[in-house]
Amino acid sequence: MKKDFSYYLHLWKTSFPTARRLCWEEDHIANDYCADCRFCCGPQDSPVPFPMPLLPSQLRPGLDKDFYLLDPQTPYLDARGCKSCGPQGCQLERARRPIACGLFPLVLTTCGLYAYACCPAVINARLRDLVDLGRQAADWLSGLPQEDVARLKMSLDDATLARHYLPLGIAL
Repeated sequence: MKKDFSYYLHLWKTSFPTARRLCWEEDHIANDYCADCRFCCGPQDSPVPFPMPLLPSQLRPGLDKDFYLLDPQTPYLDARGCKSCGPQGCQLERARRPIACGLFPLVLTTCGLYAYACCPAVINARLRDLVDLGRQAADWLSGLPQEDVARLKMSLDDATLARHYLPLGIAL
């Protein structure tokens, strides 16, 4: 049975009663909720794989040791979660993580940047702070080659976006 937003609102407000650091750092979002939450990198309750494409510079031998792969270049999450998620969060150095992990709780879609609504960082943040964070992420992403940005964008239908994500009004 899928849990609704009110379930996560109660869970995260209880688990994280005070706001934690959520800010842009050079090429990723520093999200101090991640190590204690691990919801996004843990077992997923959707039957649809959540792809996390890599940049060409991140491709290397042995990706299958760190990730479940949709194809030789695309890690994904499913009911098993991520192979690299440990008790303290991600076990990979920052450069080896998919860009999607460095952007979370923001998600880059073909429609622009969105915030994942049931993430504790989003629940505890002000919308204007999420928009500012999105602008910083968009500035960084705009420095990547267009074909890389296009590869990183997820294609999510309108119903999924409306049900699970907050629009930030930032197109790329």
